[in-house]
Amino acid sequence: MQIDLLDKFQGCLLGVTIGDTLGHPFEGKLRSEIYSYFDDFEEFRHNNRRLFRTYTDDSQLTLHTAEALIKGNGFNIDYFIREYINWLDDPPIGPGYGCISSIRKLKYGVHWKEAASNSGGNGTTMRIAPVGLFYSKDIKALKTTAIKSSIITHSHPAASAGAVVIARAIAFLIDKDPETGFSIDEFFDVITTSISNSQEEIWEEFIQILNKLKSNLNIPIESGLIKFSQAGVKSPYFIEQYLGQAFVHPYTISTVICSIFIFLKRLTSFKECIFELATAGGDSDTVGAIGGSLAGVYFGLENISPDLIKLAKDNKKILNISEELYNKYKRRY
Repeated sequence: MQIDLLDKFQGCLLGVTIGDTLGHPFEGKLRSEIYSYFDDFEEFRHNNRRLFRTYTDDSQLTLHTAEALIKGNGFNIDYFIREYINWLDDPPIGPGYGCISSIRKLKYGVHWKEAASNSGGNGTTMRIAPVGLFYSKDIKALKTTAIKSSIITHSHPAASAGAVVIARAIAFLIDKDPETGFSIDEFFDVITTSISNSQEEIWEEFIQILNKLKSNLNIPIESGLIKFSQAGVKSPYFIEQYLGQAFVHPYTISTVICSIFIFLKRLTSFKECIFELATAGGDSDTVGAIGGSLAGVYFGLENISPDLIKLAKDNKKILNISEELYNKYKRRY
């Protein structure tokens, strides 16, 4: 079967915005609390449309990353910085402290090396999808670009590692057909190899957690989220009150692990996958955005229902940006 790459590009960026939009009302809530609101999420969504009116900074920065790649014909740090500064005029919706503090410094002329926050938060991974798409045929450039784009705002190695893993996962999934599936072993080999042989201790810790995830794919989603919600989080950032509960921490490793876990547990359909991602608990909008990029590139636009496409604010603009990014990619490769 011939893979329609434009369909995959559009599915991926729409997947980010749909997951982000669906998860936004549940940000900061325990999974158990979220599930107390409904018996049927589809029905709840239809009856509470006003709750799902917008995406957040996750989607905004993803689209600015895509614009930077389009204007720079690939990675050019000046275009990336310019686009992230432009985000301040959107204005930002629910921004994370690490991103907005760094980008405000960039706006006032602070060099990116000094402006970057030493944050291991998920703010760079949530926006990485366009890099995974654009460099899907050049894995070496994918890795270097994921790191370079990450350290503009987050100097912490966990942030860079998360960006590399998700970008590489997108590149792996872009040519996979949901009707035939893919090898889970190969998937894990590819993403762990992307951060192997590093001098960074956190990258090696990330690999160990990915291996633990792989060996726990048989457990129920609720149990997995309880197990991995704060994976890798150290004191004083570990949240004791959420121990034993599903509340995904905004630390990059925790968010990435939970997003991958849910995605791999719900390979049945885009809709089932995105509903599960958006109701993860904790940083639900970012789990929705990151997991949505994986589900979107895997299932493609053709497998996203019209009602979910309409849910994404500015969906026509998103489809156009996706097409522009695809055309730049096609001319390059």
